[in-house]
Amino acid sequence: MNKRETPGRPSPLAGARGVATIVLHRVATDAAYATRALDAEIGSAGLSPRDARLATEIVYGTLRLLPEIDARLDVHLTRGRPDPFTFAALRAATYQALALSRVPSFAIVQETVSLVKQKRGEGLAKLTNAVLRRIVADRPSEPFVQKRMTVAPWVDATLRKGLGDERAEAYLELSQRPPPLSLRAREGFDRAALAKRLREAEPGAELRESGLTSDSILAWGVGDPRKLPGYDEGAFSVQDEGAELVGRLAGAKPGERVLDACAGRGGKTLQLLEAVGPSGHVTAVDVHARKLEQLQAEVLRLGHAAERVDVETIDLSVGDGGLAPNFDRVLVDAPCTGLGTLRRRPEILLRLRAEDPARMAALQLRIVRCAAGLLKPGGILVFAVCSGTQEEGVGIAEALESRLPNLRRLREDVPQVSVSCDGDGVFRIGPWLSREGGCPDVYQVVRWEMLDSQVGRV
Repeated sequence: MNKRETPGRPSPLAGARGVATIVLHRVATDAAYATRALDAEIGSAGLSPRDARLATEIVYGTLRLLPEIDARLDVHLTRGRPDPFTFAALRAATYQALALSRVPSFAIVQETVSLVKQKRGEGLAKLTNAVLRRIVADRPSEPFVQKRMTVAPWVDATLRKGLGDERAEAYLELSQRPPPLSLRAREGFDRAALAKRLREAEPGAELRESGLTSDSILAWGVGDPRKLPGYDEGAFSVQDEGAELVGRLAGAKPGERVLDACAGRGGKTLQLLEAVGPSGHVTAVDVHARKLEQLQAEVLRLGHAAERVDVETIDLSVGDGGLAPNFDRVLVDAPCTGLGTLRRRPEILLRLRAEDPARMAALQLRIVRCAAGLLKPGGILVFAVCSGTQEEGVGIAEALESRLPNLRRLREDVPQVSVSCDGDGVFRIGPWLSREGGCPDVYQVVRWEMLDSQVGRV
């Protein structure tokens, strides 16, 4: 036992504020994703649903207000910022002082000082106490409400260039509640019936049927989806509305052979399996073997036969791994800057640099050029990125077409897809499309027909 802990009393690190501080520390120092770190720490601490919600609110609220929080802290840290854990604790406490009027000032100060004392000792605890007393002394009478995400000037500029001013502004505008969890009802399960079942199991939650897709349910306050009714029987999968629209834009048909070229954990692979039916086949490729293992587990949970999916660990940026060029369709949801996920993953802003869109675009071009060579004559290539930058959208399309002149860009609407392409032939997906309070990630999607399979294999 740490000598500073009181016997019989839980460690401050096990509470909501302690969990939030640990997650913010991991995000800042280990490049951890907030969502995954939160899941792990909430589970490890055994937080109640109420405390889990508070920890989540502190983490995401802090990340979205980070420039404002850091500016206020730096005024009082005249000798520079302390170690990363202490600074994470100060960030979490300052967010509470600014935005959570229901939390008393004495509770913010006392618990944060206790956290720092336990982890970093008496000296830094005294510093924390002094800084936070000044922060709460200037606490606003009304909660600070951030209406727009604060981003670096280069991020703002590149989003406006790629999406246009109106869409970029709509994307950066913040809702006063977190983005929903999006649940996609599997083929064969009625969405309305599933939503009713979930409401009965979680009466305090809010559930709405998506207007963007015919099988998505938007859920707020349902907790861990793995504990919801229907999960074990494979009634639904967790998939963002934007990602589902990308899968639909592949336009896969029964009996086709389809390549999911950057499959990840397989959300779109599962869509493609349903689309091609028992007579079709899907090959899922990714550079990360662990993600493909998770994909295989999801295939079985959702009731699909394992033999309907071939799984291959291949780095398409360097070669096709010997795959035969016999696919009717190829979907490339390429690795990218992730600038389309800021509402759910604001921590990305801590790591991105102005040169990253161009760097990622070079990688994307190598991947999609290789993947194009795996199409049959007349096959369909679909390229997608979860980003709103011009470099990763229309810039890739133009660069690919200059190298593969027998690609014909497709501008027609796709059946069962609720979005049309813009004049430049790019389908742009984002929160501006939602009318039910949803918050689909930003995607840019381009579709082509390969007129000569040999051209794609250059």
